[in-house]
Amino acid sequence: MAWYLAPSLSVLRSEVDTRWPRRDKTSDGTIGDTAHQERASDHNPNSRESVDAWDMDKDGVDVDAVIGAFQRHPSAHYWIWNRQIADKDNGWRRQAYDGESPHTAHVHFSIRQTAAAEQDRRSWGLLEDDMDFRDGGDGEALIYRLSALVTGAATVQGGPTKGERVALIERVNSTLSRLDALTARVEALGAAEAQRDAALRTLLVEHSSGQLDAEAVVRRMGELLAASATQS
Repeated sequence: MAWYLAPSLSVLRSEVDTRWPRRDKTSDGTIGDTAHQERASDHNPNSRESVDAWDMDKDGVDVDAVIGAFQRHPSAHYWIWNRQIADKDNGWRRQAYDGESPHTAHVHFSIRQTAAAEQDRRSWGLLEDDMDFRDGGDGEALIYRLSALVTGAATVQGGPTKGERVALIERVNSTLSRLDALTARVEALGAAEAQRDAALRTLLVEHSSGQLDAEAVVRRMGELLAASATQS
């Protein structure tokens, strides 16, 4: 039977791969093996030929960050990880999972079995949020992340999340660039205004001394103000 991974899950997988390009994919999974095919499973293609489950290897990623993003997406249904299961219909309350596989090597993500959930290509937010600096049980990852933030590195330089983008640094650098450009613009406008004011004072002095008549002063003032408006 033909099959395809639900587009919404393809987006999730793509965002995970982009944020953690060096992650381990050994335990990744989509379509079910023979064992899955013998029972009901989201890993098996449905009547639309869609596979509505994806397994993500735990190594080289921030599992807590991915689970958090998954739970915020409207297509999400439930996840299984490290002997625990949580379902959206149960308020994402974590419960003990005693299935055949403890899911300690990978996280199982299932979306809702609807065409709308499958075709929803909205972002899961993994490329938009700054890094999550909670420990998450992995102190090494936290140390490397903080090091990247302090040194201003564009990506995490070591540890289990090596290669992860430091989105906060990118935003800070972008903001600083905009502030520098704005400061330069303000300084340029300030210099232009000072030059205009000096020219206006000169006109008034020349008028007071009889060097310029009122008509000439008005004409010159109009020219100065028009030039100032063009510069701003």
